[in-house]
Amino acid sequence: MMARQIDSRQLTLTSLLLLFSAATACTKLTAADPTLNRYGAVSIVARGASATRATANATVIFFDAFSAAVPNSALQQGDQCAFAAVDTTTTLTKGLKKAGTNVSLSVGGTNLTLPYEEGLFRYANLMEAPFSYNAGDLAVATIPGAADAYPASTISVRLAEPIVPGAVTVPAAGVVLPVTWNAGGDSTAAVILSLRYANPSNSSYGNEQIYCTLKDDGRFEIPASALGPFLAAPNSTRSLRLTRWRTREALLDAKTILHIASAVDSTVRFP
Repeated sequence: MMARQIDSRQLTLTSLLLLFSAATACTKLTAADPTLNRYGAVSIVARGASATRATANATVIFFDAFSAAVPNSALQQGDQCAFAAVDTTTTLTKGLKKAGTNVSLSVGGTNLTLPYEEGLFRYANLMEAPFSYNAGDLAVATIPGAADAYPASTISVRLAEPIVPGAVTVPAAGVVLPVTWNAGGDSTAAVILSLRYANPSNSSYGNEQIYCTLKDDGRFEIPASALGPFLAAPNSTRSLRLTRWRTREALLDAKTILHIASAVDSTVRFP
C-alpha cells in the first residue's frame, strides 16, 4: 500500500472519542427556527485484554448546541498522516442535561446500569469497575428520556474488536517503518496510529507524534522521510499506539441526534 506523504497540517480528527470534539466529517441538523439542536453521545473506551477480549468504561452525555462535529468511522476509509504535538492535558467529560434516572447498557447479553452523576451531568460506570466484552459483541444503549430534555431512545454499535499490533523495530535511516495489526475486515471501523517520540531529543517524554487516520486493512508504512526526529529520539521516549474505533448515529427527529462510539487501543514499546 502506498503511504501518503506526511505534511505539517494538523488533522481535524485529533481524538476519537470524542465526544463531538472534532471529526473527519461533520453532521449538522437544520431547522426552520433558530432554537438549539439536541445531541446525545455514548462513548465506550476499552483496552485489549487479549486478541478476542477487552475491558471498557462507558460515558453518556446530553447537550444542546446549534451544531456539532460528529465522528464517523465509516467515512475514514483512506490514509492520512500529520505531525502533531502530544496533548497530555487530562480532560473530564461533562454533559449539560439529564435524560432520565439511569442509562441502561447491554453488552453481549450482560445488562449494566449507568447511574447519573449530578456534578458532571453525565452517566457512567465506575472507572475502577470496568466491564468486559468479547470480539463480535454488540452494545445497546437505552435512554429513558426526560420531558423537554431528550427523548427516550435506543442505539447500538458492534464493539471495536481488540487491536493486536505486529512486531515493530526501529528502522535504519532512509528505510520506511512498516506497522501491521489484525485487520478488522469491514468498512465500519477505522484505525488511529500514533507514533510518539521526543523532539527535541532531550525532551523528557514523547512530546511529538506522527498521527495517522487509517483504513482498517492491517498494514501501513510510515515514510522514511518523516522519521528523522523519531530516529534521533532516545528509545525510552518512543512508543506506538494503535486504536480501532467504530461509530453509529441515529437522527431521532429534525433537531435531535444520538451517537455511539466504541474504541479500543494497544500500545507498543520499541525493543
